[in-house]
Amino acid sequence: MSQSKLKELTPGKLQTLSPQLRKAARYVVEHPDEIATRSQRFVADTAKLPAPTFTRLAHAIGYESYDGLRETCRIEVLQNRTVLAEKARKLVDTNKEDAGFTVRHAAATIRNTEALIASLDPTTLDAAAQMLSRARRVALLGVMSARPIMDYAMYLANMSLPGWRIPGRSGHGLASDLADLNERDVAIVFSIEPYAAQAVDLARNVTEQGVPLLTLTDNPLSPVAEHARHCFYIGTESPQFFPSHVAAMVFFEAIIGMVIQMKGNEAQQRIAAVERQNHRLGEYWQDKPARTKGV
Repeated sequence: MSQSKLKELTPGKLQTLSPQLRKAARYVVEHPDEIATRSQRFVADTAKLPAPTFTRLAHAIGYESYDGLRETCRIEVLQNRTVLAEKARKLVDTNKEDAGFTVRHAAATIRNTEALIASLDPTTLDAAAQMLSRARRVALLGVMSARPIMDYAMYLANMSLPGWRIPGRSGHGLASDLADLNERDVAIVFSIEPYAAQAVDLARNVTEQGVPLLTLTDNPLSPVAEHARHCFYIGTESPQFFPSHVAAMVFFEAIIGMVIQMKGNEAQQRIAAVERQNHRLGEYWQDKPARTKGV
């Protein structure tokens, strides 16, 4: 049984399990470190489930025993520690006398970004970028804390990819903008826990009208992942109360850059035209020579 079996526990597949097994599966996906390092009895008590439930879950998803599931979690935790902790450890080691909040926050964002990189499958990422490159329009859908990230993504994309838009802006209604989308377009939904109800509804609505969906979220069991053609995951760990969005910005900068590369001259010409217009409108600050008084 491969490590990817845990990542295959999507919301759709979760629905084939009994309610008790679904609860156990969510616990495994969200707490692989507990499965890897704690006894089955401890895990069951913490999850408030009977211990045999986890054995039945292991059988239901293709393991011969609970030990096989536990070994998968152990490997995942060890790999993540090796890949994710290196830069954070170096950062903290260079600030041993003052490893305060700023250092801990920076270390967390590094781990989140490393987690994103480690989880990316190049073939899937390329397929997602190709889908975006071919799309007539790309609808950027983000609610609550995801909204400013989508604003940034739209600003970045709009210099070279004029079809990228946030529905419901520029005097248009959200419903009318969404009604114009079809199978030739793509919708991107970004949502992390606690998931915005509107984001979940938007993800469901666009797929029901045949629009290909790309999602960025924090968990394979996220409700916005269920209908996605391509789904990517980020870490949001932060020492403060609010989840970090740094890895999300890295993702959007990267995938928009890939789409620009695929668009080639078309994107380059658009960027040049926007830049010329910015110069004409005086958008860029320029140091003007000091005036000299006449004699």
